[in-house]
Amino acid sequence: MIKGIIFDLDGTLVRLPIKYDKIFTKLQDLFDTKDEFKPLIQTIVKKANNDSMLIEKAFNIICKEEVIAANNFKVIDDSINILNYFKNKNYLLCLVTMQCMKAAQIVLDKMQISELFSSIITRDISSERSIQIKKSVDVLSFFPGEVMVVGDRIHDVVSAKQVGCIPILFNKSKMDSFKDCKVISELPQLIKQNFYK
Repeated sequence: MIKGIIFDLDGTLVRLPIKYDKIFTKLQDLFDTKDEFKPLIQTIVKKANNDSMLIEKAFNIICKEEVIAANNFKVIDDSINILNYFKNKNYLLCLVTMQCMKAAQIVLDKMQISELFSSIITRDISSERSIQIKKSVDVLSFFPGEVMVVGDRIHDVVSAKQVGCIPILFNKSKMDSFKDCKVISELPQLIKQNFYK
């Protein structure tokens, strides 16, 4: 039985208009390379080769753009009401995000939902999604199998499974093609289809 739900932020609860082209150009300058930075965080960590100062500079570049985007985000579906629905049903909620805390806090404050979450794990705490999920599960003090993870990327699914949680993929384009877990095309399906029971 599900007792806790971990939500991803960007792409799941909100859409952040982050200017990735601008970020990629600045990162290429910083690392003096023409290589692509995809996937973004993993590529930075790999290219920095354990240089924590370089990683920090790279993450600061991203954070500046994320903060700008956080002031222009769009709420997805009916995410605020959905979070409140689960909270009112006594589910414990956590948030994980690959954004910086500064940007996440702007979004959460504008949505007035910070207090709904037992924990908020950002990139500042860990840039590994599986570690973010594991830390969230530890805060909840539930067995991983009692925790559902809702995210919009296949990496969210893979990471949730690594920890032992139940993944739900929120991705319209994968509705017919992805078979590794339940897939939803809109957030209200979480409630309608009783995935959490």
